Amino acid sequence: MLNEHEPELVTAVGPGDDAADLESALPPVEDLPDSAIPNQPMWLHPSSLLFDLISHFRQLLIPAAIALFSAARGNQFWTFFAIAMFFPSLLHSAFQYFTLRYRVADGEMTIRKGLFFRRLRTIPVNRIQNIDLVQNPLHRMLGVAEVRVETASGSEAEARLRVLSMAQIAALRHEIFAEQQLTESSDGTVPAGVAAHPAASRESETDSPVAAVSQVTLLSIPSGWLVRAGLASNRGMLLIGVVLGLAWQFEQEWMFDIRQWRRFLPGLDGSFRNLLLFSVSVLGILVLLRLFGIVWYVLRFYGYSLVRHGEDLRVSCGLFTRVSATIPRKRIQFISVHRSLVGRWMGLASVRIETAGGGGGDANDASAMVSRRWFVPVIPDDRVEDLLYELRPGMVGDPDRLVWHPLARNARWRLVRRAMVQSLVIAAIGMAITRPWGFVAGICLAPLLVVWAFKKSRAMHYSRGVDQVAFRSGVLNRKTSFTFFDKIQTARLFQSPFDRRWGHAVLAIDTAAAGPAEHRIEIPWLDATFASNEYRRISRIAAAHRPDFG
Repeated sequence: MLNEHEPELVTAVGPGDDAADLESALPPVEDLPDSAIPNQPMWLHPSSLLFDLISHFRQLLIPAAIALFSAARGNQFWTFFAIAMFFPSLLHSAFQYFTLRYRVADGEMTIRKGLFFRRLRTIPVNRIQNIDLVQNPLHRMLGVAEVRVETASGSEAEARLRVLSMAQIAALRHEIFAEQQLTESSDGTVPAGVAAHPAASRESETDSPVAAVSQVTLLSIPSGWLVRAGLASNRGMLLIGVVLGLAWQFEQEWMFDIRQWRRFLPGLDGSFRNLLLFSVSVLGILVLLRLFGIVWYVLRFYGYSLVRHGEDLRVSCGLFTRVSATIPRKRIQFISVHRSLVGRWMGLASVRIETAGGGGGDANDASAMVSRRWFVPVIPDDRVEDLLYELRPGMVGDPDRLVWHPLARNARWRLVRRAMVQSLVIAAIGMAITRPWGFVAGICLAPLLVVWAFKKSRAMHYSRGVDQVAFRSGVLNRKTSFTFFDKIQTARLFQSPFDRRWGHAVLAIDTAAAGPAEHRIEIPWLDATFASNEYRRISRIAAAHRPDFG
């Protein structure tokens, strides 16, 4: 039963309604001036100079800090050095702004830049898949945004326009999508209901209304979900490490000196006082971890909205830096559902995806980070199956409806034997470090390693359905991943000498992208005969499907 205070997973939105994301800030196409239409060479917004300088200043932050420190001590050399470093950045920003032009015409997006060394980049509009936007508070104050243009084949953005006004972005998107309609039309004319661009519509005697594309809000994440996700995560661990590191760096030893803290508990026995201080410290660190985790989730995903716009999925979120990313559903190669230990207690999960060309150097970019690695940062368990069906219509996302195949029967004993060997190695290392009690660590860890081996073997399962392949694993953090026969590039089967001795084999399946989901379909310790049969079946079925990499 759904909570009446929580938003529905799927809510229909009419064509004229605005989705609750950055896209709604774009002005209507029919209200744009002719000067915004990019069928002629267009400049960036003048504020591009400011944002380019800010970017260079961040890169020169350390020399600037050294210069300020030296100037305070009377040494002006580093001040002149920092100025000399910043002056070329100023020239670069000016050249970037005054020489860069972009244009969309004749089925191509063209970007020209450079004064002495001129560069020309041409991107066919039918290859353009995503036009993603990033807005920080300064962007919003100036009414601009950074634009990333992505294609299906590239792992990095094909073009990055820093920055355009919202009117320029609306015109650019409209022009690109109109050109795509033109190139896809068999007779070379604009299909009914689509205008080439606003200027052409105004000049035409009989205007065609812009085709209305239906929108469906698939998911809106309230702040309560983000708070619960922060409580279930360990995202604050890095921040606590930074705080402690800074305290140590600036010689704040009092934070680590227990004698400084004892004076707050006078009159208590020494042993009891130390135990109490230790307990309070551990509790305080745990509380800080959860608080930092909540802050991280709220800053990154506040106002999260997932909207299906036609056949595209649009993600928008962020408190200060607002990110809007577009993911065509046909580009999705891989879907992974993650459930942490604490998240399972709270009934929460997260969903990650991998797209064609989505595993390259831009994986830590703001829009790529949200659209792939943190596609759905938190969602109640009972809503995951409905969401997966929206991502891939027809897929079976409920684990209880899948036929799961376990590892080989003797895989558990192989893992147990490996755990015993590991405990012996730990005991030997302990003996080498300290005698005679160094072996105790290995003896104490042996039962834990054996239990871990049993649970690890029970957690791994493999499933092959009519249209998909699934793999689940993980003891504390459980992951269930899906790919589809029309997305499979290769299937691999291999054996190590130890695999042959135990009668095992490893079955691996590759798609057009890998990385952001942090979970590969690579199933070890399968029965060799079963793995060989599955390898042949998957290869045969995948070969019968036409590869679809978006």
